Amino acid sequence: MINNSLARQQISKDLSQISKIWFLNEKHTDLNNFITLYNFVKELELSESNSKNKPQQIPYNNSIMHFLLYYCSYPKYPFIVNIEDTLIFGSFSGRNYNNLELSFPLFIKANSALENLNSFLSNPFLNSLLKKNNVKSILLRDINDDFVRIFRSNEQFFNFKIESLKELNYALYKVNKTLDLSGPKYANLRWHLNSFKKQNYKIEFLSIIDEVKPVIHLIGKWRSQAMKNRGFSFTDVSSDKKAARLVGEIKKYASYNKEIIGPSQIITRVLKVNGVVASFNLGYPLGIFKRQDVFAHAIGISDISIPHLAEYSQYDFWIQVKKAGYEYINDGPTWRHDLEIYKDKYRPISKTRYYWATLNKVI
Repeated sequence: MINNSLARQQISKDLSQISKIWFLNEKHTDLNNFITLYNFVKELELSESNSKNKPQQIPYNNSIMHFLLYYCSYPKYPFIVNIEDTLIFGSFSGRNYNNLELSFPLFIKANSALENLNSFLSNPFLNSLLKKNNVKSILLRDINDDFVRIFRSNEQFFNFKIESLKELNYALYKVNKTLDLSGPKYANLRWHLNSFKKQNYKIEFLSIIDEVKPVIHLIGKWRSQAMKNRGFSFTDVSSDKKAARLVGEIKKYASYNKEIIGPSQIITRVLKVNGVVASFNLGYPLGIFKRQDVFAHAIGISDISIPHLAEYSQYDFWIQVKKAGYEYINDGPTWRHDLEIYKDKYRPISKTRYYWATLNKVI
C-alpha cells in the first residue's frame, strides 16, 4: 500500500499524459492555483465559442465554484478534463485516493457525454492510474434521467456498469415569488422574519474580504452547535471553510483585476449581529442547469443560538441574488427530512430529479 504523498505523485504523473486536462499542483486554497484553473476553463470556453453545437449548460467559467466546493475538499485530488463537447469534473478521494468522483457541468447530449466518459475511462494513462490506485468504484454526481436511461439500455457498450443509484431532488425557487411573501403559504416564513425583527438586533453587513477568520470560526461553531443540539450536521464544514478562505482571496484580487471574476458571479453576505459575526451565505451561477438565470445558494450558515436568524439571513441573501439579476434559485439537494421541511418554507416552484450513480469498472 503506497502512502498519500506517493499516490499524489503518481496521479500527477499519469494525469499529465492526458490532453486538455487541468489538475492541482498546489494547495486547494491557493489563489494562483485558482487563476490557472480560471484561465484553463476560459480557453476552453473560447475554443468552443465557434462550435455549431451550443452547449445546454452555462459557460465553463461559471461552473468553477461548483467544482471548487465539491471536488477540492482535503484529501481529494481534483482535476478537470475536456473531451470534445463534454467538460468533466473529477476528483480522486479516499485512503490512497482509491475512489473516483465525476460530474458533467457542460455537455451537448447525454449519449455523447457518456461516450466521452467511456473514452476518458479507456485512456491508457488513466486506466493505468486506476489500476495502480486500485480504483474499482466511481461515483457519478448529478446525472439526469437521460443518463440513467442510456446507461440501462446500452450498458454492454461501456467499460463500467451501474451498481446503485441514489435519487436526489433539486428544488428550484422563483426569486420574486418567495421574496413577495404573499398568501397563506408563506405564513410560517413571515412569522420567523417578523419575530427576528422584533428583537431589534443591531445588524451590520460586512465584506468577506475583511471577515474571513470570523466566518471560519462561525462555521466551526455552527457545526459544534448542530452536533450538540441536533446530533448531526447538514454540511461538510471543511469544504465551507475552504470556500470562505478562497473566496475572500478571490474578492480581494477581483477588486483590482476585473478580468478574473466579478462580484455578480460569486455573491457573499456576512451578517454581524450585536457586534458578532453570526451569518454567512455564498452562491454562484449554477453549471448543471440549462437556464442561465439560475443561481446556486451553496452555503448558508447562521448562529443556531439566535432564534429566526437562519430565515432572516437567507431572505436577505436572496434579495442580493435578485439585485444581481437572477430569476431562479437552486438550494441544492436535500439529504434529510428535517432540512427539506426548512427549505419548503421558501416554496419551490418545481423539483428536478437527479441521481448519484455508483459505477463499477469492468475488468
